[in-house]
Amino acid sequence: MNQKIKILVADDSRLIRALLNEILIKEGFDVVLVNDGLEAVEAFKKEQPDLVILDIMMPNLDGIGACELIQKELQDEYVPIVFITGDESEKNLQRCLDVGGDDFINKPFKSIALVAKINSLIRVRVLYKKQLEQKQALLAFQTQTLEEEEVAANLNDNIINADFFKLAELRYLVSPAALFNGDILLVCKTPANHLNILLGDFTGHGLLASIGASPAAEIFYGMTHKGYDINEIIVEINQKMCNILPVNKFLAVTMLTLYPDTNMLKIIPCGLPDHYLYNKKTQELNLVMSNNLPLGILKDFEPVHKIFTITDDDYLYLFTDGVIEAENKQGEQFDCPNVIDCITNKDDAYMALIEGLNEHTGNVQQQDDITWAELHCKTNDIDWIGSSYDAGKEALPVEALTWKTSFDFNIDTLRKINPVPIVVNNIMEIQSLQAHREDIFLIVTELFSNALEHGILSLDSNLKVTADGFMDYYKEREERLASFTEGALKISLSHEVTAVGGKLLIRVQDSGKGFDITKINNNIMSSNMNNFGRGIQLLKTLCSSVEYSGDGNKVKAVYDWTF
Repeated sequence: MNQKIKILVADDSRLIRALLNEILIKEGFDVVLVNDGLEAVEAFKKEQPDLVILDIMMPNLDGIGACELIQKELQDEYVPIVFITGDESEKNLQRCLDVGGDDFINKPFKSIALVAKINSLIRVRVLYKKQLEQKQALLAFQTQTLEEEEVAANLNDNIINADFFKLAELRYLVSPAALFNGDILLVCKTPANHLNILLGDFTGHGLLASIGASPAAEIFYGMTHKGYDINEIIVEINQKMCNILPVNKFLAVTMLTLYPDTNMLKIIPCGLPDHYLYNKKTQELNLVMSNNLPLGILKDFEPVHKIFTITDDDYLYLFTDGVIEAENKQGEQFDCPNVIDCITNKDDAYMALIEGLNEHTGNVQQQDDITWAELHCKTNDIDWIGSSYDAGKEALPVEALTWKTSFDFNIDTLRKINPVPIVVNNIMEIQSLQAHREDIFLIVTELFSNALEHGILSLDSNLKVTADGFMDYYKEREERLASFTEGALKISLSHEVTAVGGKLLIRVQDSGKGFDITKINNNIMSSNMNNFGRGIQLLKTLCSSVEYSGDGNKVKAVYDWTF
């Protein structure tokens, strides 16, 4: 054996000590000899031996008492203890085992048997030490991993919640089953004061389920801030998920836009459980079923959306499958009937579902991420209209510049893209008018919508007289946009420096037939110029001047800004 192995021998017999010393030294062990139990305890503390041999019967402190005190010094370490005994009674032997003894040597003993026992116990000690080292290394690794996961989870949450737009109309419960949440809930306001919401559920839960959350959030917030439609946003997220997710992973998601100016709700459901739109006044319950595949499966993804006309009495209920699949002790799922009961039969559906889930699951450990959201589709006197998502952010100094640029779009291009975010983002890139983004976005949106819908497509705003007329109007818009073979639109931008800031000139020209511009000059709103109930009046409120020319298919809007 290794010569560094040290053995402590405690025996009050000088003969036994000498005999053991001779045998052990011959085998290459270092030996420490003491006379009684008290000396054995002190020597153990000082010498830290690898194995201890104790005589049971010793003066001052017997072997059993010494063993008890030595065991208190060991903590996590393992040091084998062998008793020397001439008494083979079961009672004494049991006492030796009870205080932590590992083996016995009966007097008189044979050196071969003694050495064999010692070598066997030393091998056990070596294995124990290796196991302890591995355990400590594993614990250290687990601690480091946990710390790193907590940092990563915080970073992930910070990215996901960086631009989260909180509002009173949305109540939600987010309950992850692990440190990393496989569900995501994103809320953001567009420059046009529309509200975008994304509820997503990645396959599984935990770290692997959340790997796509950060890029999905960055795309959602970034494109929403720039004013892109949710159809364009969800296509971009799908492309990203196809690129980064493993083949067996995907993102079930529902994305929606609330249009408070037109009392409309646009929803794109992709693989999540059925949602519910409930009118508390009429008690009408509309089922919102998924009619799109989850994201990350097909690269060629063309989302199909649904549009609902809403009132202040409408509530939309969204949830991931963790809600309906939550099990009780009997393995029974919470399921959709319980969700519907909470929505239709309880005064506060949001709290009723949370309480119902807790009562149903009891003390059963949560198996999946749970997210539940209630959106009050309130459109009158809501707080977030007019508030800016840039509120609280320090504005950067702006230098007024002189520049001009223009964009030409034919009907084929207009079928595929929405030019408004492109135009507005170019203005922001050149002039960096972030503090004025919302106003500029609204101006460009109105000018573009009027030019496309009423100029090129010749749509009649009288279609929107009734609530259902909005859906008919936009259905007709999509049909005409898909069928028209001719049409073009030009947007020209120029900027001038003024003494107090700058002057942004926006010119839009379309290929339509135009209209009688004298009606505008007489403050009479032409029916085909009234878009979403705002039209020319909104432009005149935001701009220092709005001038139509030609046959009514040319318009120039001037927006003045100050430092």
